[in-house]
Amino acid sequence: LFFDENLRGTLALVRGADSFGTNLCYRFFVRDARGDFRPWGEARRVAVPARDHVACFVGGPDLETEAKGLFGLTFEELLGSEWVVDDSITFKVEVEESVVFSHPSAVPQIRLGKADVTFEQKTP
Repeated sequence: LFFDENLRGTLALVRGADSFGTNLCYRFFVRDARGDFRPWGEARRVAVPARDHVACFVGGPDLETEAKGLFGLTFEELLGSEWVVDDSITFKVEVEESVVFSHPSAVPQIRLGKADVTFEQKTP
């Protein structure tokens, strides 16, 4: 992997290897006890170069902060917080990606598109 092996965080977005670069805008959210999603960290916009490593980009709300954990809470604080409901916590990640369909050297014009994908993982 290209990223620092000591990189640590609570939750991360990992983009796999790709032949073309891309632009990503992403933001993490967590659901509170009322069911509303609240932002966790700032929205980030990054340019990701093409890489043939296993992962060409890793980003997350607390990867680059000294305080780790959801809003800097300890595990014990998190268990008693509004973020844990019925022993579960729900995250949402919004991702906008400018998709490059062709390599710039292969065509005279680069075609960009937008991909909207929804993925939900439910615990058993």
